[in-house]
Amino acid sequence: MPSPSDDPSRAPRQEPHPDAFVDPRASLSLSPSPAPFAAWETLASGRVLVRDATVDAAEARRLAPALEDAFARHDGLAVAVAKRLRADASGAGPDTVSAHGTFVVHPKGLVRNGRGAPHDAERFDLEVDAADAGVIVVAADAFATARGEALLDPRAGYGALAMLALSLEVRRRRAGRVVAVASAVLREHASCEARLEHDGLASSLAAGHFAAHFGFAADACDLETLAAREGTGGLRWNAPLWGAPAAFEKYDERGAYHWNLYATHDAYRRRADTLVSFLASNAPHGGAHGALPVLDVGAGDALFAGLVARHGMHAVALDPEPQAVAGARAALAAAGLAQSVACVEGSAERMPFPDRAFRAALLLDVIEHLRNPVRALAEIRRVLAPGGALLVATPSWRHGHRNDPVYHLDEYREEELLRQLRACGFEIASTARIKGAYDDIVVLARA
Repeated sequence: MPSPSDDPSRAPRQEPHPDAFVDPRASLSLSPSPAPFAAWETLASGRVLVRDATVDAAEARRLAPALEDAFARHDGLAVAVAKRLRADASGAGPDTVSAHGTFVVHPKGLVRNGRGAPHDAERFDLEVDAADAGVIVVAADAFATARGEALLDPRAGYGALAMLALSLEVRRRRAGRVVAVASAVLREHASCEARLEHDGLASSLAAGHFAAHFGFAADACDLETLAAREGTGGLRWNAPLWGAPAAFEKYDERGAYHWNLYATHDAYRRRADTLVSFLASNAPHGGAHGALPVLDVGAGDALFAGLVARHGMHAVALDPEPQAVAGARAALAAAGLAQSVACVEGSAERMPFPDRAFRAALLLDVIEHLRNPVRALAEIRRVLAPGGALLVATPSWRHGHRNDPVYHLDEYREEELLRQLRACGFEIASTARIKGAYDDIVVLARA
């Protein structure tokens, strides 16, 4: 069976070799003098003030004292980052947080901390991975160690990822900490987001230079790959904070509780039927892929796989918990569906299936539990046939609230989920919301 690498249109994003770090100065001749995204100047203290192209120089200098003050309050500080605000989406309410620093080495990929929260929500300084835009102050020795002048040079090819590259290079070279400063507040220019996207994350040149230098995509870091590399140890400063998934004991305690909920709760039954019916109507039915099964990733007791079978399709239910798999087999047998659903014990990050083995996949109420979603999404894309459908549902992130503080590792904003899916090679077909206890984000994507 051919592998995804045989078909360039389906090949998942490949991370460079772990030793593929390049000197940015070596690439100065590759780009013909593009417009700079960042400008910098030396302050009287010797520290370096850096601003993105959408920020006026006078505004950056206004923020400089608050940023410089942070160096007296934080040991080992190398980069002080201004908090960014943006206008409320409705135009009627107060400003909301655009970014209180940025996380890149993170399960969700590129995360702008605090984004969407009320403007005064992030009241305390916070250690972060980097800054992607706005205004920062960099210690002189850290700027020199990271070769900041070369990284910020527009001819180096980093485009609108230049500030991100600078602050991450400081971290990679262990030159000091990066801290978002709550007292230095900048109102983000309306054009900043479009510039970051067009000239940064969506730019093949900028994204390629970033990936070649750091060994991972700016918006899709495979945490396991990064952890295995010697040259990126400095980027994993916050690894203990990520934690690990809690032992999922619900199946030991409750048995096949999804089947019980389906039988006893009308709202849950309607939600489950709606999701599976939607997938069934969007999964390939004809041609070479029409006979392939549907994969239920993190299937638990295999309720959704069973509902797929009731639509006349074969399914495979994959789950890492032995008790879940045992409960799934018993529940499917009781429902008369054992011949239509195969239950497999295994990890979403390392699936025991060949390439292009499924016509569609379900990832329902699962991605928020995953320690390394990028690896899992790459695996799903690998096992999906070309054009295969992926249906994702996950509870929406809400400021100051986690839907399940015990079992959920990370909850997503819609824009974060869509970015991660695209970064892992999926095309977004449609999005929806299911309002209720969790306020679900629902995304249909295609491989």
